[in-house]
Amino acid sequence: MPNTGEPGQLLRDDDRKSLRRRDVEKLRQIFEERSGVLLRYLKRINIYRPQIVEDLLQETMLKVWRHIDDVPVDEDHIQPWLFTIARNVSADEARKRGRRPQEFQGERELQNYSSPADPMDFVVAREAMLDAFRRLSPERRRAFEQIYLQSRSAGDAADLLCVPIGTAKSRAFHAMNLLRSAVLSA
Repeated sequence: MPNTGEPGQLLRDDDRKSLRRRDVEKLRQIFEERSGVLLRYLKRINIYRPQIVEDLLQETMLKVWRHIDDVPVDEDHIQPWLFTIARNVSADEARKRGRRPQEFQGERELQNYSSPADPMDFVVAREAMLDAFRRLSPERRRAFEQIYLQSRSAGDAADLLCVPIGTAKSRAFHAMNLLRSAVLSA
C-alpha cells in the first residue's frame, strides 16, 4: 500500500511524483550546501585513511537519502545531524575493516618490495617459499590452502577443517607470515 498523506488516504501518482521531486531537490540542496563541510569533517576524523573519505561522503549522502524525511526542519540542526550520520558511517566502515584482513594499499606497498633484477633471485625466493611451505605444520598448511589457495571464507575453511573460525584464521595468518618471511629473507 503506498504511503499516505493523511491516515486512510492514498496518494495519487502525481502526488508521489511531486513528493519524489521534492525529496530529490532537498537532497541536491543538502549536497550542494553541505558536502564541502562534510568532506572536511570526514577528512579530519579519518586522517589515517584519506583514500576512503570520498566513499564515506557518498555513503553518508546515501543514508541521508534513505532518511530524507528525517532531515531536521531547523537549519541549525541539519549540520549536527549530518555530522552524526557521517561519524556513524565512518565508525561502521572502521569496524568492518577491523574484521577483514588488511587490504592491498596500491603502488606504495609494492614499492617496498623491489622486483628481482636477476632471474636467479626469483628462483631463490621461490625455492625459499616452497621450502617454508613444506615445513609448515599440517594444520597451518591446510588452513592456508583453504583460505588463500582455495579462496574460501574463514568460516567455510573452519567448517571443512572442523576447527573454530578463530583457529582457522590464526593458522592461515601464521602460515602466511612464515612464507612471507622466507621470501623476504631469501
